[in-house]
Amino acid sequence: MVPKHTDFRRSFLHSRQWVFLSVLTSAPPRGAFSVIQQFLWRIFHSGLSLPLGAGISRPENRRLMHPCRMLLLFGCLLLSPQVTAGGERYNFNIPPGSASQALQRFALQADVQLLYPSEEVKTIRVPGLKGRFTTREGIRRLLLGTPLVVVSTEQDNLVIRRNDNNRRGNTMSDHNPGQNRISTFSKNLLAVLVAAVASGSHAQDDSDTQARGSVLMEEVVVTARKKAVGESIQDTAIAITAFDERQFKAVFADDLADLGNLAPNVEMKQAGQVGVQNFTIRGMGVSGTTPSDSPAVGVFQNGVFWGTNYGSLLDTFDIESVEILRGPQGTLFGRNVTGGAVVVRTKRPGDEFDMAAEVLVGDYGRRDYSVAVEGPLTDTLSGRFVVLDRNLDGYFDNIFTGDDYGESDTTLLRGTLVWQVTDNFDATLILEDYDEDGNSIAAVGIEVPGNLPYTEVGFRQPDDWWDIRLDNPGTAENEVESAVLEMNWDLGHGVLTSITGYRAVEVNHNTDFDASEFSGFNRSLWMDQDQFSEEIRYASTFSDTLEFTLGAYYFEQEQDYREGRDINQNANVFAAGSFLDQSSWALFGELDYTITPEWVLTVGGRYTSETIKAQTVPFGTCPLDPTIPDPFRIRDLSLPCDLGPTGDEDWGDFSPKLGLTWTPDDQNLVYGSVTKGFRSGGFSMRGNNLLPPFDAEEVTAYEIGYKGDLIDRRLRLNIALFYNDYQDLQRTSLVPTGDGTGVTQSTGNAAEATVQGAEVEVTLQAADNLVFTLGYGYTDASFDEYRGFDVTGDGVPDPQLARNLDFTRVPENTASASVNYSMGLGALGDLDFRAAISYTDEVYFDDRNTILEPSYSTWDASVTYHDPTDHWSVALFGKNLGEEEYAYWGTSLGALGQNRFVGAPRTVGLRVSYDY
Repeated sequence: MVPKHTDFRRSFLHSRQWVFLSVLTSAPPRGAFSVIQQFLWRIFHSGLSLPLGAGISRPENRRLMHPCRMLLLFGCLLLSPQVTAGGERYNFNIPPGSASQALQRFALQADVQLLYPSEEVKTIRVPGLKGRFTTREGIRRLLLGTPLVVVSTEQDNLVIRRNDNNRRGNTMSDHNPGQNRISTFSKNLLAVLVAAVASGSHAQDDSDTQARGSVLMEEVVVTARKKAVGESIQDTAIAITAFDERQFKAVFADDLADLGNLAPNVEMKQAGQVGVQNFTIRGMGVSGTTPSDSPAVGVFQNGVFWGTNYGSLLDTFDIESVEILRGPQGTLFGRNVTGGAVVVRTKRPGDEFDMAAEVLVGDYGRRDYSVAVEGPLTDTLSGRFVVLDRNLDGYFDNIFTGDDYGESDTTLLRGTLVWQVTDNFDATLILEDYDEDGNSIAAVGIEVPGNLPYTEVGFRQPDDWWDIRLDNPGTAENEVESAVLEMNWDLGHGVLTSITGYRAVEVNHNTDFDASEFSGFNRSLWMDQDQFSEEIRYASTFSDTLEFTLGAYYFEQEQDYREGRDINQNANVFAAGSFLDQSSWALFGELDYTITPEWVLTVGGRYTSETIKAQTVPFGTCPLDPTIPDPFRIRDLSLPCDLGPTGDEDWGDFSPKLGLTWTPDDQNLVYGSVTKGFRSGGFSMRGNNLLPPFDAEEVTAYEIGYKGDLIDRRLRLNIALFYNDYQDLQRTSLVPTGDGTGVTQSTGNAAEATVQGAEVEVTLQAADNLVFTLGYGYTDASFDEYRGFDVTGDGVPDPQLARNLDFTRVPENTASASVNYSMGLGALGDLDFRAAISYTDEVYFDDRNTILEPSYSTWDASVTYHDPTDHWSVALFGKNLGEEEYAYWGTSLGALGQNRFVGAPRTVGLRVSYDY
């Protein structure tokens, strides 16, 4: 007698084979990545499909029937992105707002029943949903970034519940609790078949039952296009790399510089001063440290543009996300983003009490302590307060004094209040104070053959890059205070947003610039910057075919900059200064028009007007008392000084954008765009005279790209090709003074250039707990024309030689790779392992191409233990484990040689984290 469960299994398989046969007998699969699927489809429709029919009755062939069925069914289903639960697509138009209202609209627009606890969702906001999706894909996108998860999809019913422990975005679990009579084999088969059919969901698990160590391909939500709702990074028709807090922790990032190696064609390094960013994207950056120089890569924190590179090397503590946008972003972000933009968002408080604490200890005296507390203060007001104390004794041994060098003490305080005034209006206030004190940046002296050898005066070049010989300990003090007020008013048909920002930066630096134990050249600087900005924008999902963003922007800043130079043990002490007053306003807009469900046209533009007023104090006209310690003696220019001339200039520029996006299905996107952008004009603020103003630097950028989630969303492939045409490129060089007595630094529109290249980003989820990543960037940057530049130093410009020079700090090739593996330990918890390597091609640090930094690679590794409750974690990590010697900045000291500012040696540390 045949067991009953065997009869049911046969009945189960037989009753379902025709469902899947109807799938297999549909039109053949299409798409560039469906080769295997097409092969299986053709097998099914050829003579080899006979085992699935009734024509084979012989026992020896009947035994082959079920394996052949299963092979073909599983092959086609697992490789089919088109076969999804709820295959019919619906047009959704759901504005951002409360989850309760959004779910009701979703149920009406998709004609489905939603089951959810109303009390648990009434305080949750969803980003909204616009577009044409299946029911399953639509609900997943609607709930992105919220604690709501779909735990059941039975026929036309969606069961939704709240899960605050869900840290990996929205997960979807498919189960059928009513089928208790199904055998274990049939249950497993049903689970696999449903998971295969529902390939539109990349994370098909219940976060309560899934091992915490499982690594899933995540849906990353970005806000780079300032739409009414956040959107998946794979739906964003620009080249963008995004990171969240979990990724910061995985790479043990301290500041933005630690993320630069993870994005192709991106260099995010510190400049020749502590806390000063020198970011380069697709060949565009700033080569100096003059605070009045307009950046080519804009940094935006909580929607506010930072007007100077000083104080913009932001700490990653308490950061919710970082989005690196490659290429000009002038339409939505304005001026000074010709290379790209770095968009940073800090964490917001939730509506339940939470507390987290972390301690990190490492070599070289590394000690970090941080605490974060958040929760509701009233029914409508919630708050978050964080404290960070970061300490380092320094990576360098000063052989001359016997002391450690590179000490740094950092304190960060941030408070955030979110007031949900009504269901449709909220206000967020963010106050921040950042203080950094310690030694100035460490310079390593490098002898150059043919130059004056330091050895003749007793100088000894260190054998180790982290052994230095400096007579001046140097100081570095950076203080940044900021306030941001963001208000959002959901009008139903769109969201009106206001972002008001204020920032104050004060910097005091004193650096042993000659990189020796002799008082040859010490440089001091003091800078005070205040800025205010306001952006008002309206983002609307106007209809099924039209969504747009319109806005107005205002910005103003004042800079007071002083620089002192001590030559020959204070025998010659003098200072210079500059004053800058800048204001700018803009009107902008961008719209997406859906031509067909697959084709979207993007049109945008921004008009910007700005005014700059400037004045300089020439070097040598303001001698200072050498008995006053640096840098305080250069703060007050009350001594008799010769003030230089003043300048006043206005500029106006229009930056348009035209783009076209093709989305053949939910897994593939192809886009192309033409964009114009500009970098502000200005004055040469560091020379002996206020030279004539230089005009804006302009770029026309062409880009095509592809984004795909392939092989059942286990392989993510993003590719971008770009071609940038630069006009009136700004370059700084030495030019003769007006009286012919010497030379002075001058910035001018000296060049035309072409920058082209390619970027590839790959993420492969080889298993649920094993993920590989790969990034590669190629940049070909060349001058088409370079006017007025003295290449050889003989005082005669040579345009022919100049046009063959390489760009400074632009590697031709960059690459990174990582492997991430999670291992479950059952009731003991789990372990996460990570190993990564990054490669940077050779670069020149100076315009004349005399300071060459060879190519280098660094690799990191870590292992992290998580306890079973996921409250505690302990991580052991190491950076630059090969102890690669490399520099990120270098300058020429003329006849004395060169200096280098070098990266950290091998470092190891232990981090203990607790999350309430």
